[in-house]
Amino acid sequence: MLIASVWMVFGVANCGYGLSGLGKQVPANIKTVVIPDFENKTTRIEAEQFVTFAIKDEFIRRSELELVANRANADAILEGKILTFDVTPISMTDDASANLYRVTITLSVRFINLQDNGIIFEDESIVFTDNYNIEREDFFSQETQTLRQISERFAESVVSTILENF
Repeated sequence: MLIASVWMVFGVANCGYGLSGLGKQVPANIKTVVIPDFENKTTRIEAEQFVTFAIKDEFIRRSELELVANRANADAILEGKILTFDVTPISMTDDASANLYRVTITLSVRFINLQDNGIIFEDESIVFTDNYNIEREDFFSQETQTLRQISERFAESVVSTILENF
């Protein structure tokens, strides 16, 4: 029985099957990446700072690529734009004030091989949404915390897609 199990493991491993998410989308010759601040096309102040920081942090945590400060030293560039930032009330209290809001952010991202200008990854409309409860006196800090959380989720998703072809 043990021999049959070992044979099945090696047989399946050698017959062309693979696990989803383990592919490599980044060419082997790319060792460095620059991530400039995302362009903020919205009226939400500091949105680009949260998103850019989250992307850089996720690349540092999950990637073997070296993050460099300028394009001249980079093999690839990850650039992006924050296209929309919407806050919508979705629930009201008895006195007709909003107490639950939905934050929706839409982003555009391109990961470009600077050696041949080939696009490794591109998505022009990535949408993330999160809800949060609000206390009247704490509206902006709760909105900021939600933006931080959305930025982190966005970064995890984009970096996974780029690095693992998931």
